[in-house]
Amino acid sequence: MQLLQWLSCLEAGNTPHAVFLVGPAGSGKKEYARQAASLYLLGREDEEKLSECPFFQELPDYKIETVRTCCAELNRQIFARGRRCLVIPDAHKLTAQTQNALLKTLEEPPEEALLILTGNEQAVLPTIRSRCMLVRVGTEDRDKVAARLLSRGVAPDRAKLAAALSDGVPSLAERYAGEEYMIFRSQCLPVVEEALFGVSPFAKAASLLERREEGKKRVGKDALADFMDILLSLLRDGLLLRLGGGQVLNPDQQTLENRIAGHFTTAQIQCMIAETLEKRRVLTEFNGSAGMALDGLLVCLRKWENNGKGNRR
Repeated sequence: MQLLQWLSCLEAGNTPHAVFLVGPAGSGKKEYARQAASLYLLGREDEEKLSECPFFQELPDYKIETVRTCCAELNRQIFARGRRCLVIPDAHKLTAQTQNALLKTLEEPPEEALLILTGNEQAVLPTIRSRCMLVRVGTEDRDKVAARLLSRGVAPDRAKLAAALSDGVPSLAERYAGEEYMIFRSQCLPVVEEALFGVSPFAKAASLLERREEGKKRVGKDALADFMDILLSLLRDGLLLRLGGGQVLNPDQQTLENRIAGHFTTAQIQCMIAETLEKRRVLTEFNGSAGMALDGLLVCLRKWENNGKGNRR
């Protein structure tokens, strides 16, 4: 469901008990979560009053004890009747154990309680995701995005692929449709496959991602971030296929996606996604070495390949 559609339903008093706001970084997921909480509890947008509302909670940290306390508070308030709301920003930061502690409340939500999660849908447990209605923020229908690219002279196959890769984010679709990005992606795909299933391609990956920065040739941070995004999209597709299907981001990579789905367990794919997301966050937020980050990523992938040898079916 799209954001405006859900907010309209919310104002009319029609919403499921659990909603997961997903979308690209910077799309305002947390702000929309608070806006929705305000509409649900107060009947209007009033963030100042929301912070004073005794029936509103926003998870302050990601400790399992905190999650249990917030969920218990939702259940205690049922005796007072009336609406309550718990917002969990960046739900992908919750450990698997903590997500499981949240599961019971999602399975049996108290009457008139609304849970709003935000974050990256790829890094939460399928049991969590399946019990929430996904609301996409900062995205459009893929067909509309592809049509816009077509109107700008992009070839039909490329327009459709770029719209899928962007998951409906217009600005990303425009960049992905460019010749430079498409060439880069085509060079990354075999390296990603080798990293997942072969010997870690340290030299090959470093050569591909090298850029001239500060007068020296070194692994470029932007190039590595794009490489990680390509890896994440393929892992996400593999996870979707393993769990029974869905709308993939890489419709042209069916063989590789099926190989991921058949080679790794659900838990292994989730762990690779979570670890890659964390390495990408560290890469963008801290001034570390992109070369070291790349080596760490490849070692991480090799770890799961080795672990997977005894778990394949």
